[in-house]
Amino acid sequence: MIARSLIRLSLASAALLPVAAAQSSTWTPLPAGFPLRSTMASAWDPVSQTMVVFGGYDDFAYKNETWLFDGTSWSLATTPVAPAPRAAPSMAFDKTSQKIVLFGGFNGAYLSDTWLWDGATKSWSPTTPAKSPKAVTGPMLFTDPLTGQVDEYGGYDGMFYQLKTWRWTGTTWQDLATPTSPWARSSGCITLDEAHGKVVLFGGLAQVNPWNTWTFDGTDWTMEAPANQPPLRYDGMAAYDPNLNSVVVFGGAEGGIPLNDTWRWTGSDWVQVTTPGKPSPRESHAMAYVPTIGRIVIAGGEAQGVIKHDTWTLAHPQTWFDVGPGLAGGSGVPSLSGEGDLAAGSTTGFTLHLAGTTPFNAVTLFVGAGVGSLPFKGGTFYPVPLLLAVLLPADASGAVNLPATIPAGTPSGTSFVLQAWMPDAGAVHGAAASNGLKGLVP
Repeated sequence: MIARSLIRLSLASAALLPVAAAQSSTWTPLPAGFPLRSTMASAWDPVSQTMVVFGGYDDFAYKNETWLFDGTSWSLATTPVAPAPRAAPSMAFDKTSQKIVLFGGFNGAYLSDTWLWDGATKSWSPTTPAKSPKAVTGPMLFTDPLTGQVDEYGGYDGMFYQLKTWRWTGTTWQDLATPTSPWARSSGCITLDEAHGKVVLFGGLAQVNPWNTWTFDGTDWTMEAPANQPPLRYDGMAAYDPNLNSVVVFGGAEGGIPLNDTWRWTGSDWVQVTTPGKPSPRESHAMAYVPTIGRIVIAGGEAQGVIKHDTWTLAHPQTWFDVGPGLAGGSGVPSLSGEGDLAAGSTTGFTLHLAGTTPFNAVTLFVGAGVGSLPFKGGTFYPVPLLLAVLLPADASGAVNLPATIPAGTPSGTSFVLQAWMPDAGAVHGAAASNGLKGLVP
């Protein structure tokens, strides 16, 4: 804890130095291939390694096509059977059965059927549950943070917005009867926040104010109190992006006006993601994180009745950089790396990993601004000017793993350089050093 606090202090000092131009996340269009489609369901399927999109509306009819995106191109799946055509269903991946669960929607009638997508055979199968949520449009399905099963919340049955939370057991739906529930709504932004082990819900359509953020831990709902929130919206989409350790929300509409802003949830607050270019405003699009390309993908949607068919990906700037080689010891050159969230104020933070020193060695981690370097003991000392030195013990494997965070208020574009030095009897000058590692606050 002391080392973590000291690193926070040193990075706060680094923020006082001149900063580089901030890098931005980037939306990039992909070649055409997706059909005109809006109000469809979408989810990533790790079994088939594809983003699965089902149903929707194409301005002429309700659809029951299944489209697959492999990270490069779209293809239309040929399935022996399929759910009835519909708009505004929802689906999510069930980790226990390794299948996608689809529920609800509207095709002139409100629907309450449940279907399973098997990525191994690329086929749909109907179910006959003993109990089901009400027939609704705009239900919200998500992967449960505790069990890995699929849960369902909310929806609209033609008269009332719903507020119950249900869990798919594999054969039927179970009413969880949670002690607390978000105010009834449909069509909110919802997904599992893998970094914080909670489901995040924002916005939606409701009779009672839905401009709020809720989290679900698998047992109960909690209304959060973030300092900032995106503008209210319905039919926006959310996906978890491991590059940011954050839930990302894009688009939606409010009062019939479509949106095209991008936001991320840090675990305690919403932060707008700045992009130099972005997709046109839209609602009711498909959205999922595609691990095979390491990017969030959106497709289709609509804006004031105009159906779309374009596909976009969201990429983020590199935040860790090697700045120079280390100095070899008796076991080679120790390696220093970083992973995690370098965003200012993130509650998740990042972790520094040092490997390759001797067991239980005394390691000194140096933190500097990185605007220069100096020759030292036959190697190069990169953290110049030096801001802080922290003494850290290596473990039995000769490794150090140190969690840290970037202080809130640190300007975007702030950079810092880290390097670890340690005594080593096998080194020419009695000391070994890691590579220099630069971190850049996005």
